[in-house]
Amino acid sequence: MDFPANTRNQRAWFKDIFLGEGIHHRLIYIDVDDKTCIEQIAQRRETNPERALFDTEEVFRHVTSFFQPPSADEGFAIEFVKR
Repeated sequence: MDFPANTRNQRAWFKDIFLGEGIHHRLIYIDVDDKTCIEQIAQRRETNPERALFDTEEVFRHVTSFFQPPSADEGFAIEFVKR
């Protein structure tokens, strides 16, 4: 779960960084349904038990409650990947 670029405002901060430095970029948006994400979290808890307290469905639901999908009007070079 990645939190720092889940909203338009957070992504605008990233955009300011790379535009200000002339850095080429590509925003990769992987469109995955919640059920698949939760299944992957459960698998990660088994392979990485030290993450079990954080990698939970509850944390996933909290983090994704803030999520705003990227859109073309944000000015990113977006690659959409559907899983």
